Amino acid sequence: MSDIENIEDVEKEVIIPEFFRDLKEDPESKGLWHYVFRTHGDRKPIATPDGLPHKLDFEWKDMFPQIAGKADAHVEVEIGSGKGGFLSEYAPRHPDLVIMGSEWDYTWAKFAQRKMDKAGALANATMLRGDVFYFLRDCVKDNTVDAFHMYFPDPWPKERHHKNRLLRPDFLEEVARVLKPGKRIFYWGTDHKEYNEVALEVFDNFKGCKILERNTAEPTEGIMTGFEKKYRKEGRPIYRSVVEFEK
Repeated sequence: MSDIENIEDVEKEVIIPEFFRDLKEDPESKGLWHYVFRTHGDRKPIATPDGLPHKLDFEWKDMFPQIAGKADAHVEVEIGSGKGGFLSEYAPRHPDLVIMGSEWDYTWAKFAQRKMDKAGALANATMLRGDVFYFLRDCVKDNTVDAFHMYFPDPWPKERHHKNRLLRPDFLEEVARVLKPGKRIFYWGTDHKEYNEVALEVFDNFKGCKILERNTAEPTEGIMTGFEKKYRKEGRPIYRSVVEFEK
């Protein structure tokens, strides 16, 4: 059989496009930042001409002007902030640090920003609306984050949707890259047993990770998210862990 006859049997390389994304603060909502696709005024994102990621020259002081000039600024990130319950309590307790929350959906991000504003949390906290994986990958510089929080993320329970889960090896590669040298903490919590088992396996197999508390950690500083309060009331088991990254 000739090469021409075999050509349909050759597996074609799948090329995943990269797109331009821009970061800007909402002009009408202090502390709400949009990290979204660049378009020509329609809903179609503009792909990068070379197929490479669109990197931004971002510094944390751009989002938090108060830390400009502070080499020892303490920065934390919450992945999936929901309605902003954790940040609204945590940020005011720690005026010496800055913390960015994140939500992919505009409605949730806006709700969280409003809740944080009412709680006085916007003095040292912000909310990012956008895909936080690409924000970490394409915006955040190496060795600039002190800790991560990730509580009760969408478990995407249907098997065909598992690919949408964020807690995966390539995500942890970005987490490890942006964390500062030394021992740094990643706080994890969920009510979903299967997703929790998968997530802990990812942590266990990731170089430089060690689970300090497995499934039995208390809510961080006693702060429970809205989901956790609801789930505990319903009697659901809660899985909280504290993970250490070292580099």
